[in-house]
Amino acid sequence: MTKNVLVMTLGCLLAGSLWAADDPFVGRWKLNPARSNFTGMQMKIDDLGGSKYKITSGSTSDTITADGTDQPTSEGDTVSIAPEGANAWKMVIKRKGTIVSSMTHTLSPDGATQTIKGIESKPDGSTSDFTVEMKRVGNGSGWAGTWEQVKVEESSSHELDIDAYQESGLTFRSPDYRATVSMNFDGKSYGEVGPDASPDDSFSGTRADAHSLDLTLTMKGKVVEKRKYQISPDGRTLTITTLETGQPRARIMVYDRL
Repeated sequence: MTKNVLVMTLGCLLAGSLWAADDPFVGRWKLNPARSNFTGMQMKIDDLGGSKYKITSGSTSDTITADGTDQPTSEGDTVSIAPEGANAWKMVIKRKGTIVSSMTHTLSPDGATQTIKGIESKPDGSTSDFTVEMKRVGNGSGWAGTWEQVKVEESSSHELDIDAYQESGLTFRSPDYRATVSMNFDGKSYGEVGPDASPDDSFSGTRADAHSLDLTLTMKGKVVEKRKYQISPDGRTLTITTLETGQPRARIMVYDRL
């Protein structure tokens, strides 16, 4: 190795180390619900008859019989729907046999709105109560139709840890979901590590500059969502804009630096 090549190599490594140390994404971030916007997401329910329903959210569809039994979903979980009278459903979602979410869907007397109240159990052992209000969009009656989120409330907030990875990559950690993704921004696929991670899921990303990057989530070879991460000029705010395939509007999550 010549002296010039050695100098160039050390210079590149030093530049990468300095970038990692000063990277504006690195740090701990806490979700600010008041500045975020979760509304606009849609769910379509088709009544197939015989207590059977096709439920579509974004690019994912599952056909479930409302008989209270656990039934597999396309994402590897199971879901059960048990009618509670004419205008209510009890829904339970399990992952690897463990309940991760339990909720009650209630139709308003005029059938124009749907309210979902439930509790989520996270891998770290914590729980979070949530309430989602949805309005009917277009035609339909009973459960059947297209529903759009107009209000989303959750009792707990979410934190995100971001660390440097290798020379110029990043590691994203979600403590409550015990999920970790370490990746470089080279367009290649990187898997997630954690109790809920699936070998069929992968992330890839590119980075245009120090304050913005783009991530793509792929499930079973199909793009299911695209995310844009943006750091504010003062470095105090992280905004993640997520557009799911098949959804009309993006979900905006705003985090404050801790």
